[in-house]
Amino acid sequence: MSAETLIAAILTFMIWSYILGDNPAFRLAEHLLVGSAAGYVAVLAWFHIIWPALHAMWLQPNPATVLPFVLCALLVARQWSLMRPWAAVPLAFLIGVGSALAIGGALFGTLWPQVLATASLSLSPADFGATQPFLTSNFFWQNLAVLIATIGTFCYFAFRIRPGGPLRDLRAMLIRFWSGVGLWVIMMTLGALFASAAMSRFTLLIERVQWLLEAFGLR
Repeated sequence: MSAETLIAAILTFMIWSYILGDNPAFRLAEHLLVGSAAGYVAVLAWFHIIWPALHAMWLQPNPATVLPFVLCALLVARQWSLMRPWAAVPLAFLIGVGSALAIGGALFGTLWPQVLATASLSLSPADFGATQPFLTSNFFWQNLAVLIATIGTFCYFAFRIRPGGPLRDLRAMLIRFWSGVGLWVIMMTLGALFASAAMSRFTLLIERVQWLLEAFGLR
């Protein structure tokens, strides 16, 4: 057994020792993991992001290359009280750009494509072929399930129903019904995501146990 394999096995058992409660072995392995990950990220950030940007700023000084370092300097200078008002500029820039990217990504990358995909679904018998009745077609029921789930999820987030009008009670009843459907859809989705995450963790555990058995010659 090589030294690298022995160290990896020892660190694995140190992490697993957390099953017995918090202990020095687990804390040591945790600190090694966090420290090595932070060092690795710092090295990558310096050689792949900061140093190329500094080189580009030195060769071609322009607002596009100088402004990022000015914002970073203002952000670092936040620890001095005189510079704190100026430090709000990079913070506002980061929050504004991050919010815009998040909202734009959610709207045009998830919500709008889901609306278009749902609107393009067909429940017409003519679109499922003449060889099979559309009520027994898997495509029909799949499209119907997607349509119901999408409408129910959208209605679940209708937090306010406007009062007034002759159809006020009917509208409120429909919103409550579809909100209940959306609640069940969200619960099933979260359950499926949790089960998928748990299965992936169990898969990693099984692979690690198999690696340990092979490393110690027990398999």
